[in-house]
Amino acid sequence: MTNEKGLEEHTVAELKEIARETGKIEGISAMKKAELIDAIKAAQGGATEPAEGPPSEPAGDTTPKKEKAPKKPGKKTGEKPVKGVETISSLKEKIVELKEKKAELREAGDKTGADRLRRRMNRLKKRTRKLAKTVSA
Repeated sequence: MTNEKGLEEHTVAELKEIARETGKIEGISAMKKAELIDAIKAAQGGATEPAEGPPSEPAGDTTPKKEKAPKKPGKKTGEKPVKGVETISSLKEKIVELKEKKAELREAGDKTGADRLRRRMNRLKKRTRKLAKTVSA
């Protein structure tokens, strides 16, 4: 694509294509329209003045943007998170602790909290059964 019409008249997709063609701009996919226009102008040797029209951020807002935290290992990276060694007895201890907490919540009248703990206990029971199958097999 060329600069036949003003950069402001292009769509964001067209601006991203123009930015890719320059080969000098990084982080294109995360940029907003005004940022793309500025980056393209800078890459083409033009003025680095902000694009005309409404600004992308309010003038009074000078708070820095938060950076994303590094991703935890998971399915996409191929690495599995490290888990502690589970035994049937350790899972049953957790179940006993949760039963006590559940009783306290019931007495306090927190039905939703007690229900949450009930579901968590059921999941732990399923894991103990699964572990018992693998141990005996």
